[in-house]
Amino acid sequence: MKKIIIIAIIIIVAIIAIFFIKSNYKNSILGNNISSKSADEIKKYILDINSYELTANITIESNKNTNVYVAQEKYVKENNIFEHEIVEPENVKGIKFTYDGTNLKIENSNLNLSKIYENYPYMGENTITLMSFINDYTDSNETNISENENEVILEVKLKNGNKYKAYKKLYIAKKTGVPNKLEIQDITQKTSIYILYNEIKINNLQKEDILAFKLKEISNDI
Repeated sequence: MKKIIIIAIIIIVAIIAIFFIKSNYKNSILGNNISSKSADEIKKYILDINSYELTANITIESNKNTNVYVAQEKYVKENNIFEHEIVEPENVKGIKFTYDGTNLKIENSNLNLSKIYENYPYMGENTITLMSFINDYTDSNETNISENENEVILEVKLKNGNKYKAYKKLYIAKKTGVPNKLEIQDITQKTSIYILYNEIKINNLQKEDILAFKLKEISNDI
């Protein structure tokens, strides 16, 4: 009888152990998000972004002064659709650039002015945008990837850079796979533009979420 009880206890303990092992394994699978990915996988995730919307604090340093403003930015990879709107400070609030892949619309809602430029050159040359970093990194042969405790860092030497804008560094949070900040550096690798991302959503937008204007509408000079 004692043997039967001991065997029964062993079986019960084994069943309980198997249950906890399975439960822990299941939880580890469910919790397996971007934070468990390698630096190379996070890099691929960023370079393969199809769309994003974000709010950023942008600081631009020059020899004479420092300018700081807040902007909202939207991008859809299909047709290279893009929107950039300044929301702070008050004196430039309401200035918006919208690009549909071919035509550029510039608006100033404070002054109720707008202008459409048809067949405008590619907007990817806008240096401070996240999409421009992705394009620069993809096109350049001089790139680097590194990491610290909390971030993956993508670095690129600009193919068509100049002495004021020669390098870019994008810092990406390991836990979320979302960019934290972008630094644009001069030829001495001194940071001249610092962009801090406050809010960012990736791969949620469609082109219809950005394009809300008719290309043939009459516009006032801006």
